Amino acid sequence: MKKIVSLLGLILLLVVLAGCDRREKLYVLNWEEYINEDLVIKFEKEYGVKVVIDGVTTNESMYNKIETRAGKYDVVFPSDYMVQRMYNDGMLLGLDFDKLPNYDVETFDDKLQYLRDNYFGEHQKYSVPYFWGTLAIMYNKNKAGVKELVEEHEWAVFFDKSIIPSNVTVGMYDSSRDAVAAALFYLDKSPNPTSVDELTEAESLLVNFKYDFWGTDNLKDAVSAENLDIALVYSGDFFDTIFFTLATGNVPTFDMHVPTGRNNVWFDTIAIPVTCTKIDLAHAFINFLLDYDNALENAGFVGYCPARFDVYQAMLNDEELQAVVSHPGYYPGNVENAEVFLTLDKKIAERMDYILTKARSK
Repeated sequence: MKKIVSLLGLILLLVVLAGCDRREKLYVLNWEEYINEDLVIKFEKEYGVKVVIDGVTTNESMYNKIETRAGKYDVVFPSDYMVQRMYNDGMLLGLDFDKLPNYDVETFDDKLQYLRDNYFGEHQKYSVPYFWGTLAIMYNKNKAGVKELVEEHEWAVFFDKSIIPSNVTVGMYDSSRDAVAAALFYLDKSPNPTSVDELTEAESLLVNFKYDFWGTDNLKDAVSAENLDIALVYSGDFFDTIFFTLATGNVPTFDMHVPTGRNNVWFDTIAIPVTCTKIDLAHAFINFLLDYDNALENAGFVGYCPARFDVYQAMLNDEELQAVVSHPGYYPGNVENAEVFLTLDKKIAERMDYILTKARSK
């Protein structure tokens, strides 16, 4: 009985102590597994604050949390097209670059900066680049014929059931923007349709395929565990899994192929939403992540290609990292015929959501 009482007392004490954390809090809305936790701890110690991170799996979830004021988020990590949408809807605050001494356009990869320069005019005043990459196909290389199937047919593996052997399973990304874009790429069309009518064929493809698995970040885990043979992923999902697999001393049973035709090159960013209540601390956090040493440490953990070109070069010269970083799919600047996602008309976006719901119900 005394042991039980003592245990209850200890639990109560821990709860009380947790509630007594009087440090200033910075609330961050980010993708899951998208920042090195050691860096977060380093920032907390340096500034005497507590960083509270809320994870999301889609840009749309990120948008909804800011739109509904679900939390007083100080920093957010939207992708390119979502920056445009949030800007259009007045959901972002302009950045004070005097508070970002580590921000220097010259440090960013030239091809990434080209994409930024040709994106909508105001976004560079509201966001800074974080990582960039492509959509890709992750596959189980241990199953006979799958590698050849993916490399020969590329996008078709997600939409032409006649080429898929009965023992091969296929997973699709549970995001309307990405799933529909993949179908449009297969049809050799832009991922930025201007009318609902342009989605008719894509809808038919997605609804009729009947995927074995729908997921987001868990797609990479399913393929690496050999529970799924083919999946649409972001390139960083693959590299994050590769880094982890090698770090644990295991041999990868999977690989990735970037389609050579039409594809998406995306860039994720860091921005300050209108819900922010700690402007200076938010800038300090962004500036912290832009620092060369911190960016290098972060890139080695996250697995995505860094925005800073000098960080990418350092990774190429690192004996422990170069085997992964030299993979043909790591550097997104080599992709031809690539397009950045743009913000879509509301009716088109709603139609994409409808298509996803319909396809998932099959």
